[in-house]
Amino acid sequence: MNPSGSKPEPWRWLARGFAGFLLVGALMLSACRTLPTSEPPQDWPAVKAERQALASWEMNGRAAVATSNDGFSAKLRWIQSGSRSEAFIQGALGVGGVHVTADNGSLEVETSKGEHIGPDQADAALERVIGTDLPIRELRYWLLGVPAPGSPGEEQLDELGRLTSLGQAGWRITFERFSRQGSSWLPVRTRLEREAVRVRVVADRWDLQGS
Repeated sequence: MNPSGSKPEPWRWLARGFAGFLLVGALMLSACRTLPTSEPPQDWPAVKAERQALASWEMNGRAAVATSNDGFSAKLRWIQSGSRSEAFIQGALGVGGVHVTADNGSLEVETSKGEHIGPDQADAALERVIGTDLPIRELRYWLLGVPAPGSPGEEQLDELGRLTSLGQAGWRITFERFSRQGSSWLPVRTRLEREAVRVRVVADRWDLQGS
């Protein structure tokens, strides 16, 4: 026992060290609160116009579709060349895959069995294979994280000026996660919903040839 009532030297050293640790922690916390955001919000109108005009790009990923009656998962490859959209869906409902081509409002479907379905029956055939009338014509824009032009849409942006929610053509599209691709933020996880239909798209790789 110390008759003077003072702390033994080891405890005094520990007390000083702990106080110093608290001071450093408080300063770091204060700095975190006062530091400005590292990235300003993007110019959404300019980004939207640029992305809607993007004519050459490719996305490889995965898709999952769930309806009130069925569901499936598949690999998805999307190739955009000007007005021509090509979607390769491999593994849909055990049919091996489908190749969907949309160009200037015309839709065609080709199955892995070599069956070619022209524009007159392509929409019905795609709905029969996939389980829902997937909006292929709008998807070329939704996959890029922007609304399809020429159609009204309800937009919600986050603090960085990225589109996080979109209501368009009877669908609710939620952009759940983004990835930095050069100077652009692109969606890497997107959810589409309409009534009992749920579609999830995960982008594993982007190739923005037109950027």
